[in-house]
Amino acid sequence: MTLPTVKSLLIVALILSSTGLFAQDYYVVIGAYRVQKYADAFTGYARNAKYDAQQGVHEQRKLTYIYVLKTSDKKEASAMTRRLQKETEFEDTWLYEGPLTTGEPTQPIVKQEPKEEKIPVVEPKVEPVVVIKEEPKEEPRPEPKEEPKEEPVDVDKPLPPARGKYFKFIVTTQDGQELSTSVHNVDRMQGRDLATYKTNEYVDVTRPVDPSMPLSIVCGVFGFAEVVKIIDFNDPSQTADATQDEKGAWVIPFKLERLKKGDVSIMYDVAFYKDASVMTPASKTELDELVNMMRMNPNYRIKIHGHNNGNDKNIRITTLGKDKNYFAMAGSSTKNGNGKELSKLRAETIQSYLVDNGIDKKRTEIYAWGGMEMLVKQGSNVAAKLNNRIEIEILQD
Repeated sequence: MTLPTVKSLLIVALILSSTGLFAQDYYVVIGAYRVQKYADAFTGYARNAKYDAQQGVHEQRKLTYIYVLKTSDKKEASAMTRRLQKETEFEDTWLYEGPLTTGEPTQPIVKQEPKEEKIPVVEPKVEPVVVIKEEPKEEPRPEPKEEPKEEPVDVDKPLPPARGKYFKFIVTTQDGQELSTSVHNVDRMQGRDLATYKTNEYVDVTRPVDPSMPLSIVCGVFGFAEVVKIIDFNDPSQTADATQDEKGAWVIPFKLERLKKGDVSIMYDVAFYKDASVMTPASKTELDELVNMMRMNPNYRIKIHGHNNGNDKNIRITTLGKDKNYFAMAGSSTKNGNGKELSKLRAETIQSYLVDNGIDKKRTEIYAWGGMEMLVKQGSNVAAKLNNRIEIEILQD
């Protein structure tokens, strides 16, 4: 091989390398756990907050990383890392540069030692913990805002001119049972709920602000696995099973898979007032989904797991009282207790609500964990949201 040929090959190799053929992946990581069930719980929490949270395993450290962005663009990853640190509850976000086992096909990368870049938060050394702004007490969460509000269209009349495109979202179970619920149009990069659409109705969906970005439509009903459909607004026919009806609307089906025996699901939208077994008003929506789950599945038996933020030995606990006002402090009672007793009272509140809505008490069990299985340390600012939780385990399906 001549010298000019060698030089030419070297130049070509350098050009290919600089154009990103050997791309390096950058991950925007919001948390990491050694115990898989804790990683799953935190991943679910982030997804419930409308982030596209995924998992990857750091083989050397034996940790499951939860990340919300994987990209070969370092500037994009750095910008998102800074935004999450400064503007969101995920203040301990860090940028990871290196290999993760994600189950996805990986691109070839230039050989170099993996490194973690802190921007500017220092990655936790043993068990990374995500920090969220401290809340002095648990307050009712506002209902998702619909932007813009989509009015239902009379199916017997011709559809009026659309601002964007007409869609109809149909949600069914695996056995074909139709569900009346809602789906969410979310920005999973920003963690925002852009709009909420009722199912089985014609809705006028506006064009995304960025025409190159697809729609991310999420259907999450308690008792079923969440389904996300990515829809090309310019060509919805690319979506699996999408059809166009006689009115020209795009019909997008969602088929939901029921929970089965052994599955455990966290009620992320059920929250309690501080040191109380009384729930916030926003909890009612998900609680009613639990009632519907039990009605639709008469063979289900469940265990209600109550978890608490710590095992404090002396707490002044606010209980339901005789009037059993589930969603307001009015008429409540108080008693002295500890963290484990508080978790038991909260599980009993869920059980009582089911019974009051026609579910046989024999189909439910409760278990009080107290603070034995906290997802984060009690003193962290996120503890109130992640440690105070209700989990539903399917004992029989």
